[in-house]
Amino acid sequence: MTPLEPSHTPTPFTEVPSFAEVLVSRLRQSCTPKVVSWPSPAQGPSNSVESELDDDPLPAIEPTEAAPPAPLPTRHLLTILRLAATFVSEQAVEPLRLRGAVTILRGIDVADLTLVTEGLKVAFPDQGWRFLEPSVSEGAVSKTSAERFLREIDRLLDTMAPVLILLPFDIALPAHLQQPGVASFTYAPISADILLGFLAAMDCAPEDAGAFRSALPEPTILARLDTAQAAAALRFGSGLDLAQRLEALTGPNPDGPRLEEGFSDSPVVQAARRVVADFGAWRRGEIGWSDFSHSLLLYGPPGTGKTMLARAMGNSAGIAFVTGSFAEWQAAGHLGDMLREMRRTFAMARRAAPAILFIDEIDAMGSRTGDDRHNQNYRTQVINGFLGEMNAIATEPGVVVVGACNHVDRIDPAVTRAGRFDLKFEVPMPDAAAILAVLRQHLKVDFPVDALEQLARQAVGHSLASIDAAIRAARSEARHTGHPLDLAMLRAQLRLTPEEEDREVLWRYAVHEAGHTVVSAALRLGTIKRMSISRDGGQVASQLVIGHGVLTEIENEICHDLAGRAAERLVFGSVSAGAGGSATSDLSQATRRAVGIETTWGLGELGPLWLPAPETVLLTDEKLRARVRARLEAAEARAVSIVKTHKANMLALAETLLEKRSMGRDEILPWVNSVQAQAAQADEVHLDDDKGPLEA
Repeated sequence: MTPLEPSHTPTPFTEVPSFAEVLVSRLRQSCTPKVVSWPSPAQGPSNSVESELDDDPLPAIEPTEAAPPAPLPTRHLLTILRLAATFVSEQAVEPLRLRGAVTILRGIDVADLTLVTEGLKVAFPDQGWRFLEPSVSEGAVSKTSAERFLREIDRLLDTMAPVLILLPFDIALPAHLQQPGVASFTYAPISADILLGFLAAMDCAPEDAGAFRSALPEPTILARLDTAQAAAALRFGSGLDLAQRLEALTGPNPDGPRLEEGFSDSPVVQAARRVVADFGAWRRGEIGWSDFSHSLLLYGPPGTGKTMLARAMGNSAGIAFVTGSFAEWQAAGHLGDMLREMRRTFAMARRAAPAILFIDEIDAMGSRTGDDRHNQNYRTQVINGFLGEMNAIATEPGVVVVGACNHVDRIDPAVTRAGRFDLKFEVPMPDAAAILAVLRQHLKVDFPVDALEQLARQAVGHSLASIDAAIRAARSEARHTGHPLDLAMLRAQLRLTPEEEDREVLWRYAVHEAGHTVVSAALRLGTIKRMSISRDGGQVASQLVIGHGVLTEIENEICHDLAGRAAERLVFGSVSAGAGGSATSDLSQATRRAVGIETTWGLGELGPLWLPAPETVLLTDEKLRARVRARLEAAEARAVSIVKTHKANMLALAETLLEKRSMGRDEILPWVNSVQAQAAQADEVHLDDDKGPLEA
């Protein structure tokens, strides 16, 4: 395709030119150079006396002649047309140049500030306006520049000269200018009318304007285009090919993830689908912006699919997806550079609205309430800057904010509170159902359902990121070896051993986790959300009931901590190291609780005495160690007694877990009910200690 050649002949206007045509004509005049004609040598100066006595001895200049029309600069033409769409008519501009008038033109990209200023001078010459815009450095408005700009606004309010304030996305409108007396205009985005006006001015109008409009992306998607994108697309097309180019440029990624496929029906996915559905209802005008939650915080281990879920939300909603991360912002340089990049990301989201703004690694900001005093001033300014941006974007409809992190407990409470992030969901390691959904989505070859289900069960313990990487690696292997893709390649990439080799180890893990679940059910400690086992170990995720903090409740929790170890002792006659290890292990939690009873909670032999640094005291006080050990051994003996009473249920649950590798709350519920019914008959839980049924 040959580049679009601008016309040198102005498009003839109708009898009454439109406002856009008038402004385009002014732009054309400003771009047309003037040719000055000097006297020719043959017309040499006269020797007459009159000539010698003439007050002006310079040769006369003949009237200027217009040169051939110059090509219209693409970006300037787009700017002029957007200004025409913004102000609509000359009559709308008249009140803006009266004495004392204050006008705000908002919604401008920082990259467009100079273009808009020049366009205003061409479109509305001699208006007597005082233009006010922030200074731009390295493509952004710095914090210092923004503060200087706001001070200059206040200074100009002391005068009665008409003022036109150019407000970019990076700067929020001051509260004292949000009143009826201040005229406010939003800079018109790229639209079908603007594109048609551009093509008409360049004498390249499509033959069928209706077909051209129909082929364009919908208005909200087309509005995402910035000036540079639109100018690049217009350079190489004019008809339906241009519409197709713009559709490819602005449309969602057809190969990207979508909520409709490749995701299990987990609570976090259900929440994401509700947000997308509500967002669609808001765009259709069925509900207000304040009628639904438009902020979501995803937290969990690395590689669990938080970014993929956020992208799927954007693709399913058919809206823009803007990304940012604390790592990217911090890489920009010192504190001022980091805050500048942060503001730029939020400004991009506002400009692209409707949009999903995905912010990764939020836990990198830290907390102002933590014990770490290193770089506290830096951290405080970063958090304050982030809170300011979150507050500003919450007041402007059109942007759903999705945050992601690994350690939600490290984030400042002011960031995670409702109003900043309304919804907060854990994104755990995927269960067999989630892995199966990913395998079905990515494996285009038809594999037997039972084979995929078996592979999904075996792959429990792997993150979605590692599974996605394994699929890519298996496809590469198939291409290079010339063999068709098969599941053996995937197993090799995931380093999965034959199932029979893992069975004995996995059986111990299943018994261990079933012990935790049985004791939790018998003592009614909380809600069992899920269970899983893999070659790397097992996990029971539960939500404990918030109690009164009395001694019996803490002793029940210690009993639960040691229940996996007790189940191993009952079934295998010995215990493994599976209950120990890291600071989050079963033994660590149980020990911390037992030490707390004796040293900081006032529930042990020392009565109300509070001891600082309990872990240090534990190392130096032999009597304290003896009391803590006695508590732990008593709790483990109690746990052995409970799992022995419910051994049949525990073994059945363990066998099911071994088969499925992962179980959700609905699958666990029958065993929970059975254990609780048997516990009630055995009077293991006294009525005074009953906290209510354990819900799954």
